[in-house]
Amino acid sequence: QVCAQLCRRPCYCPWVPPRCPRGSPLVLDGCGCCKICARRLGEPCDFLHICDQSQGLICDYSTASAGTGATCNFEDSEEGCEVNGRVYRDGEVFQPSCKLQCRCLDGGFTCVPLCQEDVR
Repeated sequence: QVCAQLCRRPCYCPWVPPRCPRGSPLVLDGCGCCKICARRLGEPCDFLHICDQSQGLICDYSTASAGTGATCNFEDSEEGCEVNGRVYRDGEVFQPSCKLQCRCLDGGFTCVPLCQEDVR
């Protein structure tokens, strides 16, 4: 019933899709109607404003207390790292640039240089 109340048919969407911040993809809203920017880790969310599922995020209502809404969180409550707008899972190895290789660990990250001249 709630879905029917929040989702108007036909859809009324802006002519131009929104410009999303770096690392936030353009997705369909919770009604499957309009293009919106997916919410990122720690951002507020609800039925219409969905979290970035490609990053493994869900709208977590368990942290919502009186007067506060839900926030985007990892589905299995693992620690993660956000680097340059992208969220990495605990233990994931990534390259933020051609000169560095990093590993996400316990909510932080460590990096090692890939170029010989950067070692010193």
